[in-house]
Amino acid sequence: MRIKRSGISAARLIHRLGGTALISERKTEAELGDTPRSLRADGIQLEFGGHARLTTERFDIVVVSPGAVLRDEWLAAWSSRGTEIWSEFELSSRCYDGRWIAVTGSNGKTTTVTLLTEMLRAAGLRAQSVGNIGTAWSELLPARDVDIFVVEVSSFQMEFTHSARPTIAVLLNVLENHLDRHGDLTTYGLLKLKLARRQTANDIVVLNGDDAFLMQHAASLKSRRVEFGTGVNADWQVVDDAVFMIDGSSAHQLLHADEWHLTGQHNLLNAAAAAAAAFHADAPLDAIRSALILATPVEHRIEFVRELRGIRFYNDSKSTNLTATMTAIAAVAGKITLLFGGQPKLESFAPLGKLLGNKLAHLIVFGEATAKVRQEVPVDDRIIYCDDLSSALTTACGFADADAILLSPGCASYDQFNNFEERGTVFKSLVRNIT
Repeated sequence: MRIKRSGISAARLIHRLGGTALISERKTEAELGDTPRSLRADGIQLEFGGHARLTTERFDIVVVSPGAVLRDEWLAAWSSRGTEIWSEFELSSRCYDGRWIAVTGSNGKTTTVTLLTEMLRAAGLRAQSVGNIGTAWSELLPARDVDIFVVEVSSFQMEFTHSARPTIAVLLNVLENHLDRHGDLTTYGLLKLKLARRQTANDIVVLNGDDAFLMQHAASLKSRRVEFGTGVNADWQVVDDAVFMIDGSSAHQLLHADEWHLTGQHNLLNAAAAAAAAFHADAPLDAIRSALILATPVEHRIEFVRELRGIRFYNDSKSTNLTATMTAIAAVAGKITLLFGGQPKLESFAPLGKLLGNKLAHLIVFGEATAKVRQEVPVDDRIIYCDDLSSALTTACGFADADAILLSPGCASYDQFNNFEERGTVFKSLVRNIT
């Protein structure tokens, strides 16, 4: 474990349950401020400047941070000795015996988790969202006053997850993402399927009937399948800007796009996935519909910031892959000046060039992604390269031929920011300070 949110929560859970927890951190104690003092007061043992104790002492379990990979030398050594290596998610699932829903996929996880949690609460259930959405699951265990957890799960967590079995698994999509970590789409996709493949006939899997990878592997799943999507065979369909529940030969309209505050067909699909999971967790349709109508956009996900001199500004900092960016472009009305950049992944950026002069008025590229865009997107006067987000926004504001300026970076944030949240917050501050 490291001194990060999930590691701290995992260590405290182990201590609460009567175990002995050591947090082993590469950083020095001086780099971590007051956190070490607080942890020692809680009875947590600490190691700084490397993982020496992990190589000389015996431990029953090693709980790793999401950034750890099996090829790390010290981790590979522990694995070869037969030591159990868990993610914080695996630890939490073993310490909880109640109902829980797992939501995973390349895009749409946080929005779906948020919608689903509100649907369950509207039905009178004490529902709590945890995981990648913000609060570590282990932080709330042992659980009190919770009827059901809704857990956002990443592929990184799944690498060290071995026994977790959700009551309901929601599989949104499998798209090219994190291939720099996982190597290829099949390896990445099978990690996304890992939870559903552990389910039994008593469990439910909600999956995207439009997703080729998921449907290719759906027949191997033992759990009861519930499909959402745009196809005629889906149990929860998105057709004509509306979400329908299909009951035999009858179609019940749950929501029309005109009735809620989110934009884009992708969000209607997220709504269908959340509604399907909530319904099978015993939420009535009227509660599901009520939660959808009251829903507001999730921060950093096609978030409207302001309108100035007829130009709308949107913060979509959460888009860290090209597919998410393309989805945002489709969702925002009118001609767009796109702010794109950051730390690129392995996917090709070539599709961006086809949008210029069509949906995109200008493409403003910043950060480490500039080299990759120069290499993969044909030269065009409408592509401008900048050093950072601030200069990219200033450049975008110099053009008057767009209806919207959209930050949808399509890349990780780590070249210039700590995370996508910081990037989005900085962007919103810059936009609000424009006069």
